[in-house]
Amino acid sequence: MNKAGKNLLKKNNSAWAIFSIVNNTKLNDKPVWAWRIVGGKKVTVEVFIRVIRKFKNEMIVRASRPEGEKVLGNLIAGSETLNFFFPEDAALFQSQVKASDARGDVVVRMPKMIAQVDRRKHMRLRLTEDVQARVSFFKKNHTQQKKTQLFKKDCFDISAGGLAFIVSRTEAKFFKLGDGINLMRVNVENKEAAISGKVVNILEVEPNERNKLHYKAYKICVKYDQINPQTSKLLNDFVFRYVDLNEAV
Repeated sequence: MNKAGKNLLKKNNSAWAIFSIVNNTKLNDKPVWAWRIVGGKKVTVEVFIRVIRKFKNEMIVRASRPEGEKVLGNLIAGSETLNFFFPEDAALFQSQVKASDARGDVVVRMPKMIAQVDRRKHMRLRLTEDVQARVSFFKKNHTQQKKTQLFKKDCFDISAGGLAFIVSRTEAKFFKLGDGINLMRVNVENKEAAISGKVVNILEVEPNERNKLHYKAYKICVKYDQINPQTSKLLNDFVFRYVDLNEAV
């Protein structure tokens, strides 16, 4: 599982700041993800903050959907802690599990520390056979005989700020630094978004056991230059579900 760089995370121990984020999330009904590593894999479930008991320094959460109740129950079974991620505030923390009941309520202690992702940066996810994202687009070449080709590629990595994919030596002739790609269709977990971007790097990639290549290829790195808030949230949520944030909490 991919590690989130520590330089992306800023730790905050201010009780006032922590309560402000948690309370604002509850009042505005913002999404919350509860998660834990189980059997080497990250298991997540969407929850909402039902009650904040400031005088007891605790909050009550419940699964947002009925099908999530069992997942949440499994996450806290035999565990003293539960991890939380607030995507709209890019904040994550770990809380002590105090109690749970048959109605689906889970009581957790308010955290003493939160870690926030630097908003100037983006968590980047290296894709694997188990976790995939695809990009498709039309691209003109740079020869005198102009030709347009449809590219359909598995993403090498992806974030809410850009993506990369692998091309062959022949395909690489279609790409130069600064090239614009006006309409990339990015598909993650059967959800598609249209994004435009610019080629910011072209790197040679030698075959190795991890990338499974049989020959030297090229990694095309694209930075988005137009992305709407909905698409940004889609990609951030996708990256979060699979990137390893265990070190942060």
